[in-house]
Amino acid sequence: MADGTAGNKKSSLSEAERDLEHQSFIEFQKANYHACLQTLQKLLKTQENNPKVLHNRAVVEFYNSDLRRYDQFRTAMMQHTGLVGEIRTVDVKDRESCAAYVNQAIVLYHFKQPLGALKIMLAVMAHFERLDDYLLRRAGIFTVHLLLDTNQPKKANRLLGMLQNRLGIQVYAILSDSDEDEPLIDNESRKDISELQFEEFRKEFRLILIRSNLLNGKKNMSIPLEDTSEYSILKGHQYFLGNDYQMAAKELSKQFTNEPVNVSKHGEDQNTILANNMGVIHFSVKHYALAARFFQQALLFDKSATEDSSTEKVEGSPLYCVGATKRPEILYNHGLALLHLQRPKDAFECLLIVLNSYHNNPRLWLRLAECCIMVHRQEKQTQSKNISLGAVGSGVLRKYVLNPALKTPTVDGDQSLAIPATTLEFGALCLRNAVTLLEFHEPELVRQTENCDRTVSWDKVYEGVPCNPSLPMKLASFNKLKCAVLAAYSYVLNTLGEYNQALKYAKQMLTVKDLPESYLLLSHMYAAEALIMMNRPLEAMTYLEPKFIADLTGDDFGMRASAHWNINSADAAQSVMHYNRAVVMFLMGDYEQAKIAMNTCNHPLVVPHLKMLKVYQELLLGNYDKVQLLIRYDTPHLI
Repeated sequence: MADGTAGNKKSSLSEAERDLEHQSFIEFQKANYHACLQTLQKLLKTQENNPKVLHNRAVVEFYNSDLRRYDQFRTAMMQHTGLVGEIRTVDVKDRESCAAYVNQAIVLYHFKQPLGALKIMLAVMAHFERLDDYLLRRAGIFTVHLLLDTNQPKKANRLLGMLQNRLGIQVYAILSDSDEDEPLIDNESRKDISELQFEEFRKEFRLILIRSNLLNGKKNMSIPLEDTSEYSILKGHQYFLGNDYQMAAKELSKQFTNEPVNVSKHGEDQNTILANNMGVIHFSVKHYALAARFFQQALLFDKSATEDSSTEKVEGSPLYCVGATKRPEILYNHGLALLHLQRPKDAFECLLIVLNSYHNNPRLWLRLAECCIMVHRQEKQTQSKNISLGAVGSGVLRKYVLNPALKTPTVDGDQSLAIPATTLEFGALCLRNAVTLLEFHEPELVRQTENCDRTVSWDKVYEGVPCNPSLPMKLASFNKLKCAVLAAYSYVLNTLGEYNQALKYAKQMLTVKDLPESYLLLSHMYAAEALIMMNRPLEAMTYLEPKFIADLTGDDFGMRASAHWNINSADAAQSVMHYNRAVVMFLMGDYEQAKIAMNTCNHPLVVPHLKMLKVYQELLLGNYDKVQLLIRYDTPHLI
């Protein structure tokens, strides 16, 4: 918490008032809040309208309540800053009021509003050169912390460099365990803090510096050999970034020498973080079942750690306990692991909760849609793939019942499509939201990319578009996400019978620069399917040209596709495209070319569909005896 009693101008105060102000500051430093409050009350008798004194009284009252009356404190800070409701723009007019802005940002951070807090802190950092060292140490480290939490490590690294220069911090000594090294900060810049406060700042700065360096890709940096949970987690992260997952897991499994970090004292739970990180390690080596178990364990640890920090008590929990839960981030990880385990309904339930915190994340909307698509495909796989569904009668009166075509999914008329459910209709809604967010972010991303080589201030460094809790979107990842969203959307719309829209998004996918071959294949398939269903076979043929089919190499099919995607080779892709081409030929009446296309379909993936197409072919040609033979050969158990 930032206290505004140090280093401000006192020209409007008399000598006696300055003594009272200095006395209150000393009492605050000694954590004697009751005495400090009494001193400030004396000062207020002559300075009742002084905003700095009123601010300091609010801070001391908050500390005197053991940081529990945060609603009252938050209201007081809003009165000082004028920032009420959603924070869009922040303008800190003078450095005298910076402490109030910092305190309001701290409250927002603990209320799980890091982006709002960051907007305030960036406005405070605009006064970087004019802030006194006492406030700068706290405000600077807090801003770096916010930048790292919102996945902006480059800005954080730049700001750390500025803090090192301004405070005289010696970087070469920051990671040293020896007390014989030169001091971390020169004596002149630390004269306003005690030895205890200096040691706390040294530890905090060391941890934040290591974390920033790791997130900026400095994998080989030296980390102090301390068997504490903080340094072991950082060391594990270092191994993880170097793809040494075994050593990362070993580091997190150590016996730590420090007192366990818990919510009641530190605002975080050590066991929750360790279990989540172990889950991430196993997820990275594709051990999804183990990853899901660790994420489940992390959720249990988080629930146990935060269930006693309920805000429903008379005075609530301390402020640092309010936003201690990591549940949304762990559920996001758990949902992805379950999706890889082919458990879409469970994954959907997890990701739906995350949506309350990260509804501006297009990746999250795509994952929800993928849950809906996976449920649809699993239901589809349970249906019979035989030509005949059964037989009626016996002897010469025996009749075969052909397997009906798949019906377009429908929703009960009384059910709103906006109600979350694992249906394709809700999946389409999710994908529409994802497309909207991508269209909104694309101009900003293009602008950032064009300016990324220019020299800009530290807070304008190119970081990509925020996509919390996942990594920011840069141009390459943005295009990859755009392809995935458009492909999924075109598939869902085709399945729902919205062929015009499906064709629109399939064509839009073709406009993406450097489109991978796997998505190129899907865009041609979905565009051709939409045109066929709209009875436009001639146009569909332009997407099924023999040259395009022959040129398919399948180089990225195995790399990009999941283990459960069927088209994982060039042979499979060509067979599917030849089958689609045969269907179009039949619709156009070119039976000879259709037979040639069918004869090139030799992959097991298309065999169930090919059997039905052969039945259709013989029916068209009037070869009913061959139709009977095909049915008997396919379903001998019905004979």
